[in-house]
Amino acid sequence: MVERALILLVFAAAVMATWWLVQRRAARQRDVAGLHSIGYRRGLPAVLYFTAPGCSPCETEQKPALARLEGRFLGRLQILEVDATEKPHLADAWGVLAVPTTFVIDSAGRPRRVNHGPTHEHRLLAQLAEIDPGLESVRAPEAAVVSRPDTEEGKPHGSTARFG
Repeated sequence: MVERALILLVFAAAVMATWWLVQRRAARQRDVAGLHSIGYRRGLPAVLYFTAPGCSPCETEQKPALARLEGRFLGRLQILEVDATEKPHLADAWGVLAVPTTFVIDSAGRPRRVNHGPTHEHRLLAQLAEIDPGLESVRAPEAAVVSRPDTEEGKPHGSTARFG
């Protein structure tokens, strides 16, 4: 009986290890999947932003938030915009199901956070500070982050996932 339990435990551990390795490999492939073709430069953190024509939240919420971020970091942050309808292979490689979707990518080219739906500037700032604390020092003094809940009128705004 103990032998069967040990065999089952070893089998379960092997399955989990295989799953973990497959996920790591997929994440590594996603790291470089098309990033260089859209102008990514290794060594700088980036926000990869998927949009589409006719996406109202993309135009009214996400683009202005990303423009403000770009102004705060003065060339030390890459904002990479991808039209998911023009590059569906790239959207598929990154697992984008809806727009807007943003990925926060560290300076080594690894995706560290993903946000589904419109993501406010303060949330992106917090995520960037988590993955690269040195980025905080390049903000203009008048652009201090105000800590507030990530809601608008009490309603949650999008969802976030972590990588690595």
